[in-house]
Amino acid sequence: MRSPSYHTDTRDRSTGSMHEFFKRSPFVEDLIRRNPIFYTRFRQLLDESETLSEADRRAMRRRLLARCVSQAIRLPGYRDAAGALSIEALPILTKETLQARMPDFHAHPWPSIPASTGGSTGQPLRLMRSARSIVIEQATIDWLAAKGGVELDRCRIAVLRGDNIKDPEDQKPPFWRHHGARRLVLSSNHLGPAHYKDFAAALEEFRPDVLHAYPSSLQLLVSLAEDYGTKLRLPLVLTSSETLRPGLRQRVRETFGAVLLDHYGMAERVSAAYSLEDGVYTFVFPYGATELLPEGENTCRVIGSGFWNTAQPLLRYDTGDIALMPPGSDPRRRDRIALGLEPFPGIEGRASDVLELPSGSRVYALDQVARGVDGASSVQFLQQDSDLVQIIVVPNLNYGTETIDAITRNFYLKAPKSVRIAFDLRDAPYRLPNGKAPVFVSGANLR
Repeated sequence: MRSPSYHTDTRDRSTGSMHEFFKRSPFVEDLIRRNPIFYTRFRQLLDESETLSEADRRAMRRRLLARCVSQAIRLPGYRDAAGALSIEALPILTKETLQARMPDFHAHPWPSIPASTGGSTGQPLRLMRSARSIVIEQATIDWLAAKGGVELDRCRIAVLRGDNIKDPEDQKPPFWRHHGARRLVLSSNHLGPAHYKDFAAALEEFRPDVLHAYPSSLQLLVSLAEDYGTKLRLPLVLTSSETLRPGLRQRVRETFGAVLLDHYGMAERVSAAYSLEDGVYTFVFPYGATELLPEGENTCRVIGSGFWNTAQPLLRYDTGDIALMPPGSDPRRRDRIALGLEPFPGIEGRASDVLELPSGSRVYALDQVARGVDGASSVQFLQQDSDLVQIIVVPNLNYGTETIDAITRNFYLKAPKSVRIAFDLRDAPYRLPNGKAPVFVSGANLR
């Protein structure tokens, strides 16, 4: 699932790379991200909100939204919202509109910190964050980790996400770097059978309390650990930024003895959810105001309004993400889900994460093709043309011709035979420039 990493891009145009300064100064970074002026109160608010009734949550949402609207209508991007009587009366803000009219949505308070989305859709989006919004994001992540039994501010954290540690062509260890005494950042680009023992030794020496990972990187690490063995035991694995694949949570528990907390969020900071159990996700209230607009049968598009970013208020922002709903969910139940009062099955992915066919029809849920297939640590689908899909497979020790046969059979249960497939065996998954390794990549996003 999409979400920010612990290290926000905090580059300041006037002062150079503040981000690098913070990384070299963990105390300074911690003071900024856990500033007690905002941090303690918001942690308390999250705790208190869990016991609020439906009526009280609705009332709090109205108050917070009214405050956001009163601030936003001073900006050119929201001038038409001045007469709106409810949040639903505002137009939906798309990424395309925000990108085309970026200055119209900037409030420029001091300090404002620039950031950006990862650009996995091919369109990186420049954003601005207020100091308070950064603290509240950290408070939310810490609050969620506490549900998994861990206090992040006291932990040793290993990170296996999209960080560029060294040139991908450099195949000599180390494939990691230390940020202070309590953070080890590893290169997903170098993780594979050839270097697994180096990664395992580094993790076993560091002894992390938490592993923060992209689900795709975690899946490869678990597959390699299953094949080659590991001594690593840790309390918590925190995943984010990609869709969590079926069965991975149980494998993580069996391999590392860890609880897996999956966090759904985004760089735009308008909605957040979490899961500690397969198929059970809960939206975080009052992180933001989430709306669930029906998109198809038992699916909804996630629309979010951020409560806390005064540098760039985003109201009714279309995240592009699709949430799965319990069968037969009516408007009342969808609103209870959006308020965090009822769970929902999960985030299916982005609306654009589908295989487009020449006929105009679409193929969904390609992640199901690899289910139950032995011999593959990772399977991805790259749409090279309207009728050609490249299937990238990272083999494991059980790989054989039956692996390819099983993937082929499963693929054609979803796609017509007119779609050609070409297999490509690799030592590591295909990754986007932001380090993610999604199950499906459309031709428009291939670099």
